[in-house]
Amino acid sequence: MRFFIKNINLIHICLCINSFYSYSIQEDIKSFNDSIIKYKNGDYQKAIEFGYAALDLIKDKEIISLDFVNTNYYIGETLYYLGDYKTSFEYLSKSLELYDLLNPKQRRNKLVTKPPWVLVIMGNVYFSNDDFSNAEKFYNEALENFKLFDLEYEEEIYYGTNTVLQNLSFIRRNQGQIELSRNLLDKVLESRKKRGKQIDIIQTYLAYMELFQISGDDELLIKNYENIKNVYNQYSSRDYTKEYEALFYNANLVYSQFFISKGELTESLKYLSIAKDLSKELPIVVPEINFRISNVFFLMGLFENASSLIKENLNNLNLSDFQKIDNYKLLEKIYKKEGAKEKLLAVKDSIIFYNENQSSALIDKQFNALENFILISDKQNDIKIYQARNTRLILTSIFTLIIFSLIIVSYRFNLALQKEKNKRLALQKEKIQSKLDLKQRELFSKVNFITQTNEYLNRIKGKLESKASNSEDLKNEIANMANSEKAYSDFDKMFSQVYPNFYKNLNTYCKLTQTDIRLASYIKMNHSNNEISRISGISIRTVESQRYRLSKKLKLSNGEDLNSFIMKI
Repeated sequence: MRFFIKNINLIHICLCINSFYSYSIQEDIKSFNDSIIKYKNGDYQKAIEFGYAALDLIKDKEIISLDFVNTNYYIGETLYYLGDYKTSFEYLSKSLELYDLLNPKQRRNKLVTKPPWVLVIMGNVYFSNDDFSNAEKFYNEALENFKLFDLEYEEEIYYGTNTVLQNLSFIRRNQGQIELSRNLLDKVLESRKKRGKQIDIIQTYLAYMELFQISGDDELLIKNYENIKNVYNQYSSRDYTKEYEALFYNANLVYSQFFISKGELTESLKYLSIAKDLSKELPIVVPEINFRISNVFFLMGLFENASSLIKENLNNLNLSDFQKIDNYKLLEKIYKKEGAKEKLLAVKDSIIFYNENQSSALIDKQFNALENFILISDKQNDIKIYQARNTRLILTSIFTLIIFSLIIVSYRFNLALQKEKNKRLALQKEKIQSKLDLKQRELFSKVNFITQTNEYLNRIKGKLESKASNSEDLKNEIANMANSEKAYSDFDKMFSQVYPNFYKNLNTYCKLTQTDIRLASYIKMNHSNNEISRISGISIRTVESQRYRLSKKLKLSNGEDLNSFIMKI
């Protein structure tokens, strides 16, 4: 569901943002900003690089300009599309602060207190984190600022107002207020039909699809998909081909999710394949569609197909750490189902690595941004007209530095806690191992006791065999006592404590007698045939016969060693 609110504003922002910030100071800075606009919807990493390069130039200037406001906005917007919400919000907030420092002449419209497109993206950040209350606050503030534009900016008012209303519809939808959500979309559709731009109308149909998916109105969902499909087939060969492809791509994603909810995985895969074909013209979304297809393969039990696509994704150089973590988590599920323990451990290590890497990168970005901000603020101290405002910037920077310092201290503290936790776990593991060693020693003592008892009883039995025939009953009683279940009850209990799952796993292969199980137990303890003979009070030949019968029951192939097989259980 989150992909839609990220993509819904791309077209409108591309059309409007350049006109919103029309002033320039240096051609090189403006050139960097133009490059960001060019790449931010197709190559996020390149867009970010241009943004940082622009900041490097701007920090050497002695004035705060509208282009500086723009650059921070563009970086924040691009980071939002990358899913780095925290850092995105930092740059968007900086853009608002700098806009506040501009004099009225530097602003395009003196009545506009805050740049509304910045507010829209900030609202999107909150929305993506399920903070609908703050998201609505920013959307409404953006709406009010769009209303402050002069009528000469009618086009931008149109795009801005409808974008905000549609985003507010998303909030109502996610709050379960289906009717209110639909009412807002109805207003948007009415406005866009009056303007007659099919690309805008498709966006509304797409929003309806998501709404009807949640409300369970299957017929209306299908109807809106067909509407989008018809418009796409009509206009895809004309101008704005990529824009139509992007929207039809999203429509197929929503439609595939609809079939997943119905348990119709094959049908879902059909529409994901359509989206896959469309992604050839939209390389930025290839990892997303591969991930979705992999998930369906996983649900279908096609683990090899799923893992193959995931591995293809992980080889994508443009994959963010956030995306890598999602892909590794799906791969983890696959390996769990396959029982691939070694691969599973490797995947877990990768998840831990990228989580830590992402956290470290986040801290580095924040400090770099702060450094640039402080340098620029220092430059402004020489300008009297901004002296008071620059003081506020410096205080804000110091406060931010304190916050970041606290973050680092907190990180190190948590690291120390983790080390202490690991130490406690190691001690606990050591205690458990000690208990197991003790139980094992007790077990071997019990076996030794049973062996000695059997040997003693066998000696008595041998002596009695030389006596009169009326001693036959006594011999039988002694023999029964030597091999009775009672004599081995303590042994079985102790064995189960040392090897808790052995009996259970062994019985999964075939139905075994108590003699078979006891023989397997002695083999598990690495006893030789001679030792087993002494413990059981039977001849070595009998032990060999029992081993042969047990091998046959377990269906071991010729040459397969019984001892090795038992040790693996």
